[in-house]
Amino acid sequence: MNVTGSPARLTACLALCALIAGCGEPDQATPAPEQPPTTRSALTTTPSAVGEPREQPARSAREQSFLQDLADHGIPTATSPDTAIEVGYGICHGLDEGNDPGRVLERIRPFTSALAAHTGGQDTAAVGRAVVDASRTHLCD
Repeated sequence: MNVTGSPARLTACLALCALIAGCGEPDQATPAPEQPPTTRSALTTTPSAVGEPREQPARSAREQSFLQDLADHGIPTATSPDTAIEVGYGICHGLDEGNDPGRVLERIRPFTSALAAHTGGQDTAAVGRAVVDASRTHLCD
């Protein structure tokens, strides 16, 4: 898994870290720009952080199982489930390229550190192992 060859994954990981750390959150006084209308068939409604419904893309059963597995281990993914899923697919890609799990864990350390900070006591290594295991179980072919 070559970080320089996957700027989208790196950007997604950094965006998640910034979101979890509280950076880049929109100012509450600034109104959000209007979103273009979306089709209901490809989206599901979920509650947002402020109690209003927001549109989310439909996820495959594998992706939903992956997110549920992480939640069952006490790992929060509600703020950016799409990033967690992309990191999971990146883990699969790294393992397919022949990287050992230890190397994969080291590459996703910024992501797992950010998640661990919000788990109420789990360390980065335990969170990383749970993410790798959930990826292997649910997302990797």
